[in-house]
Amino acid sequence: MAKHTYTILSMMKDEGHSLVEWVAYHTHLGFDNIVVYTNNCSDGTDDMLIRLEEMGWVQHFRNDVPEGKKPQPNALSLASQNPEVTDSEWILTMDADEFLSIKVGRGWISDIVDRMDPAASAMAITWRFFGSNGITEWNPGLVIENYTKAAPDKFKKGWGVKTLFKPFRDMKTGIHRPHIKKAKQEPENAKLLFDQLWLNGSGDPMPDEFSLSGWRSTKPTLGYDWAEMNHYAVKSYEGYLLRRVRGNVNNKPDKYNDAYFAMFDRNEEEHTNVQRHLRGTKKRMAKILSDPVMRDLQDKALAFHQNRVKILRDGGEYDHWVAELKEASKVPIDGLDEVLFVQHLPKDWQDKVKELQAQGVPDKQIAKMISQTQTAKKGETRQELLRAAGHDPEKTLDSHSFKERGEGAAESLDNPFMGTEAADGLGVPLTQERTQKIALAAQAAGGDDPRAANLLKKAEAAKKALAAEQSRRAALPLTEASPEAEAPTTEATVDITDPAPPIGRILDEATLSVSEGVQSPPGTVPTPTQTDPAAAGAPTTTGRRPRSAKSSAAKASGTRSAKSTSGGSKSTAAKPTGTASTTKTTGKASGRTRAASGEKSATKSRTTKSTSRKSAARPTSAKS
Repeated sequence: MAKHTYTILSMMKDEGHSLVEWVAYHTHLGFDNIVVYTNNCSDGTDDMLIRLEEMGWVQHFRNDVPEGKKPQPNALSLASQNPEVTDSEWILTMDADEFLSIKVGRGWISDIVDRMDPAASAMAITWRFFGSNGITEWNPGLVIENYTKAAPDKFKKGWGVKTLFKPFRDMKTGIHRPHIKKAKQEPENAKLLFDQLWLNGSGDPMPDEFSLSGWRSTKPTLGYDWAEMNHYAVKSYEGYLLRRVRGNVNNKPDKYNDAYFAMFDRNEEEHTNVQRHLRGTKKRMAKILSDPVMRDLQDKALAFHQNRVKILRDGGEYDHWVAELKEASKVPIDGLDEVLFVQHLPKDWQDKVKELQAQGVPDKQIAKMISQTQTAKKGETRQELLRAAGHDPEKTLDSHSFKERGEGAAESLDNPFMGTEAADGLGVPLTQERTQKIALAAQAAGGDDPRAANLLKKAEAAKKALAAEQSRRAALPLTEASPEAEAPTTEATVDITDPAPPIGRILDEATLSVSEGVQSPPGTVPTPTQTDPAAAGAPTTTGRRPRSAKSSAAKASGTRSAKSTSGGSKSTAAKPTGTASTTKTTGKASGRTRAASGEKSATKSRTTKSTSRKSAARPTSAKS
């Protein structure tokens, strides 16, 4: 049996002003284990977490970042080896500016799990961007009480996900989703990940291959009915300016500029579901702050940030910065393609942006060039996959889609981003990594697995599309085909003659949406070093980890925080109680079960082993 039931993993730096609310809110939701890594804190966030650990609310680990590495990936690597994270039935990795919003039942984490298909291994919970509500003051009060305006469901740029998942062997934690080691080299590892049943935020099954590499929702997979991840990325104008001052966990320079604010400051709709937990959150906050040591630490954190705000206000640029943010806040959703947002761009494109700016090219024009390049490559993918399936794109796609997404769409502005190595890595070539994983998973599948044939068809369709793209590029005149624009030549190891999948499947499942949202750079999670599978607690087939040999693995998981000597006794956080029943069933079809109230049901054909999960009741502990 796992040591913990519901674990949150987070990384923080200087979050002392809102830390108590965040901890109180998520313990109220039923998370019995909150693990936080910190680095380079100036406001006492680390001391607050140490005290909270002594009081039984969280676990704190130091994130000592080696030279040349970034804080967030380093913490994720440490967490993958830390049994205080991995020895849990469920794990959710999230940031300090994110609050999980559960819309079913009483709004507790157990209400999601109780409704999930017992065979499910993960739920991809989609972001909803929350804006500033037009607030200037840096600390207006509780986050969930004051920031109520957010983006609509169809805001594609905000469709990144955070994943609630069961741990598994060879797991690597990631900020959006877990990965598995050597997925592109070892068929059995690719198959293990592929065999997992993933659900969306409405409890509906995700496409089979999403479990291999997806981290964003799409139109066919979007679901907000059960849960969503409230992302308070900007908060107030002054709160956002404070983020500029204190930096971020990835050490990205100039991350918090007005373009970032325009992207994330969405105030189109009112969303107040989290306010159902205001009373419970305030009750827990009062209990935490009844401790005089904790109260003093929070007061010091607030004073630290108040002093920084004073420095901002007294500075000569304050009025200009606030005016910039207010202007950025006016940008509508359909105007974001003209906002120059460079954080997600490859390094050579960022250099190209600086070069164009130095030449006097307006930011709006540069943004439009980038958007058109990405859109053209996305359209190229769809067209090539259609051709591989034996269809004529001009006849299959409507005229608007073909014209907007076809060749030439990004070239009307004498676009310098077209033809670059990064551009040629988009579109069809970008499908190659997923194709490789799909092919490996299919090879590892048994001959009687009906899904293996479908997998191979998808891999073959992408393979044909890549070959067609390579042939097209080879036929270009030398003046049009530069050496840096050559397409990759590595192909998935598939050798079959099966026909391509149906057109609907290609469009809905095999196509990548490469132009939408913030992209996670390759290598976000470094490979953990000196990992001992036995020490890390290799899971059984039920996804639960043994409790033996945990102490040795803890040594490699990061430096545990030193205990505060300020006073107070340590109490142990009680875990949620409940009855566990374990039943194994094997079948060719596994249907997602809904609550007995008669909610809409959905089924998904899969060959899988199903192990019923622990039915967790409302936690009762000293925190209550």
